[in-house]
Amino acid sequence: MAASDFWSGAGGPLASAGLGLIGLPFQIAGQRRQQDIMRSGLEAQLRAQNSALETNAMLSREGMYGQLGESLGARVFGQTAEDLAFGRQKEARESELGGRLADLAFGYGSEASRRERSAAISPERQQAQRFENLLAMKRGQALAEAPMAAMFGRKAPTNVSSMVI
Repeated sequence: MAASDFWSGAGGPLASAGLGLIGLPFQIAGQRRQQDIMRSGLEAQLRAQNSALETNAMLSREGMYGQLGESLGARVFGQTAEDLAFGRQKEARESELGGRLADLAFGYGSEASRRERSAAISPERQQAQRFENLLAMKRGQALAEAPMAAMFGRKAPTNVSSMVI
């Protein structure tokens, strides 16, 4: 093979190798640049995720602080509001009745409760309760006997007060 054959034509092996050697640094530089672009994109993505995590943690902390303050305020205000309302009602009632009138109202209340107690234990009330209890027992017995009487064709008792127990 002659030397001219070796270098002849565009597809000679030495020419291809020479062009490949010349393009190799450019390929390496291109790959590095592509890797740098990918690395910077990944770094940016990680920074964004980190920032989002920090933001969420901050918002969560602020939300917990808000809830804590809200619950403390509700407890404090809730207790004092009831206490204030009771105090105001008490003062209004005392000013409404006055000193002497308050004593009279208390005496009237105790007299009324004494009357209610004496009415509850009076002989008339006890007799009325016995009568009501007797009627309730007769009604219960009549209601219990009615299905049985109907089953055997007998007439069920309709007059509860005439039943004898």
